[in-house]
This record gives sequence, C-alpha cells and structure tokens, in this order.
Amino acid sequence: MTTLISCIGDTDPIRNRHDGALLHLVRVFRPKKILLIYSEHALSKETNILLALNSIDGYNPMIEKSDEVISDSEVFIFDKMYEVLNGIISKYSKEDEDLILNLSSGTPQMKSALFTINRLKDINVKAYQVVTPSHSSNEGIKHDNNLDIDYLISTNLDNRDDFEKRILEDKAEKFQQTLIKRTMKDLLNSFDYESLYNLSKRYRVLSKNKMKKIISSLKDLTETVKYQKLLKVVDQTEYCEREKKLINSYLIILLQTNRELVSEVLIRSKNIGEYACELYLEKNYPDLILWDKGRPYLNSINYPDIESKLLNNKDIHYRKEQYLNIHFYIQILKELDEDEELIESLNKLSGYNQQRNKVAHGLSEIPASQVNVRKIVNLCYQIVGKCVDLKEDWNNFYDQFNKEISAMLNE
Repeated sequence: MTTLISCIGDTDPIRNRHDGALLHLVRVFRPKKILLIYSEHALSKETNILLALNSIDGYNPMIEKSDEVISDSEVFIFDKMYEVLNGIISKYSKEDEDLILNLSSGTPQMKSALFTINRLKDINVKAYQVVTPSHSSNEGIKHDNNLDIDYLISTNLDNRDDFEKRILEDKAEKFQQTLIKRTMKDLLNSFDYESLYNLSKRYRVLSKNKMKKIISSLKDLTETVKYQKLLKVVDQTEYCEREKKLINSYLIILLQTNRELVSEVLIRSKNIGEYACELYLEKNYPDLILWDKGRPYLNSINYPDIESKLLNNKDIHYRKEQYLNIHFYIQILKELDEDEELIESLNKLSGYNQQRNKVAHGLSEIPASQVNVRKIVNLCYQIVGKCVDLKEDWNNFYDQFNKEISAMLNE
C-alpha cells in the first residue's frame, strides 16, 4: 500500500487558485492512504484539508490523522521535529508500506527534518518537493485561508484532467554519497576493512575503476585475516615461501594491534616468535630441527651437546623427544651463541606468555593495563627483521594503504 505522509503548512490546501503541496501530491500519486500530521495551529484547517482531498474526482483515499499533535512552541525546533517525524515514519516503514514524503508543507524545521530523514533512512521512501505554479518564490502571494473552501475548490485551476505536474523527486544522491564517504573514512581510520569492504560493494561513490580497485584491495585484506591467505603484495615479492608467511603473519598481527584486539595479538605473538625461530634455525642450521607429524623436534643425534644442556636446564623443563617451543628455541639460540638482539627480543616476547595462556587456555579476561600490544607488535617486527632481509618498511603498510584509499575518497 502506498502511503503519503505530510505535515500541514500555510499553503495547504489551496493557494492562489492552485493546489498546495499536499493536495498536488495527492492529485499526482493518488495514494491509498494519507497520513496527516498537524500542529496546534494547523488543526484549524482540518475540515478544509479533508474537503479538498475528497474533492478529487473518482478518488476515495483512507485519510488518517497522526495521534500526536505538535505543539506550536516546538514546530520551530529542528531536533524535536526530527524526533517526532522520524518516529512516525519509522513506525509506518515497519508495516511494509511504500511511503511518499511531502517535503514542501510545514515549517522550515519540519521540511528540514523530512529532508534529513529521507537522506538517512534506508527504507522504501520516496520524497518530493512541489514547485510553485509560477516556478518561483511564493513571497508576496497572499494565503487563501479565510476564503470559503467550496469557492477555492471550484476555482482551483489544477482541478482538471490536463493539470501541470509540479513535482521534483528528492533522490538525495549527493548527500548520501557524502555520508557514505564519511562512513568509509571512519571505517578506514579504525582499520575495519571487512565492514568497509561490505559497504564498498553496496554503494558506488567513485568511478567504476576506482571502486573496483578499492574493493579488490579490501577483499584481499579481508580474506587474509579470515583465511590466513597471503596478501597479494606479499605473494608478489621475491622472498621464499616461509619468509612470505612470516611477513604475512606479521601484517595480520599488526592489523589486530591497530584494531586493539588484545587477545588476538597475545595468541598470535607466540606463534610468530616460534615460526621466526624455526625459519632462522633452518636457514643457519638446516639439520637442527626434525619434523614429525607437523611438530618440530631437536635433532639430538647431530646436536647432542645442546640436548644435554636443555635436559640439565631446570628452568625450562625439557624432556627427551619433546617437541620444541619458543622457550626451548631461546635456549638453543643461546647455546649456539647466536644474535643477542634476537634472543633479547624473543625473551621479552616470551615474557607475555603467562597472559597469553590465560587467554588461550583459561579463557580469562586480560585487563588492558597488563598488556601493551604496541610493544608486542614492535617486538614481533624486530624478530621478523632478524630472520628476513626486509627491503621494505612493512611496519607502515596500513598507514600507507589508508593514505591511498583516503586520497581516492577525497577526490
């Protein structure tokens, strides 16, 4: 069912021998239902409004009056008009009705509220302005409120079959695009790439080629986080496969840091530390790690001295044929007299293991004051840098990405 929602203005129902905005929209669209919103002042016109609406030949609409009559002291308050009118429109939109809004009747604050609602609401609404008969301002043209309504109806020049339609649809496209761009920038600045990706697929606010580029980049980022896929920009580098995976994992944890996802950062940080150790040792000591069913073990045959040191270190509780973890890797690197800065960074990273275990195994809450995710991700980057010859500053990846997308949105 089509429902026209309209406030009542001084021009309604008839002025200067022509339809006022309300009557004209009804004449053009002939909605099944008309909802009239009165102010205290406009109530005096109720009889004339109803007579005019029912004067259209061959037309018999359902006419309802809003339960709420707006106080004359509030018709000039935009916030109040927005609250009242938005409530009415939201109620009718839930009834799956096709709504038409009259943007030309009522006080300026009523009209502005309806304009705004039309631009913000994502519901089945069409909104129209009605142009004056002279296609110019109504200034200086007297109101006909004191004249007899039967006389006004009989002399109404629009009351004929070949009347001139004077409506303009308010599609709100530019305003909507501005709002969507602002929302996209907000999502970009909060690093919420998945929400930005979904919004970009729904609304085209730039040229087709630019939107295609943005959507493709956002899809790449979203799938990287969801499925741990390699980012295209990482996959296209000349690093070996394991180095690509380490860089990619760092970029995922960096994104989680930017989004302040503390528990995710804690859980992933140990994984990055262990993977980095494995990569470092495999590069420099190819026969040190043995893999069995996806787990790393010390090659005790080739490195019996290191096994002995591990077994005698009461602080790490190492046992024979035990698979390796970050704590054992640190001791192995110490025994091999490897890079001191790498060992120091790994030690600092493993210092968060207690909080990590609370999250990963105890499902416990971690107070934000106990964990500095920025320090953790910086440690991860230092460790990655010791294991991979980084030719690019991956630490600024998202800042640069946001800068490029933001520049396109500002065009």
